[in-house]
Amino acid sequence: ETASTTCSSPSLDDKPTLPQILSFPGSKGKIRLTQRIGSEYYYFGVFLLDDNLGARIKVLEARNNKDPDRINCDIFTEWLGGSGAQPVTWRTLLTTLREAQLSTLADEIEEVFSGN
Repeated sequence: ETASTTCSSPSLDDKPTLPQILSFPGSKGKIRLTQRIGSEYYYFGVFLLDDNLGARIKVLEARNNKDPDRINCDIFTEWLGGSGAQPVTWRTLLTTLREAQLSTLADEIEEVFSGN
C-alpha cells in the first residue's frame, strides 16, 4: 500500500470540481474563484472557453443579466463539461488565469499544490 492511496495530495493534473472552484482552500482562507475573477470574466472566459470572438461569453452575459459571479459559474460549468481549453485540469486553469492577467490568483492556487 502506497502513501498515494491513503493520503493523496492534490495534483495540478487533477480535474477540478465546481465545489472546489466555488470554495478553494487557499493558504489564507477559502477562495471563491467566481468572485475573485469577477468582472474580468470576459477576458478570462475567452481564454478558458477558446471563444476568440467572445460570442459564447455574450450569450452567458445575456442569460445572467451581466451578473459576474453567475457568468463565471457558467464559464466554469461549460469548461468542466469539456468545452474550451484542454485538458480539464488545474494546470490548464492556472495557465488560463495567467493568460487573462490574473497571475496573483493563479499564484495563490498554485501555492496550495506546492505545499507552501
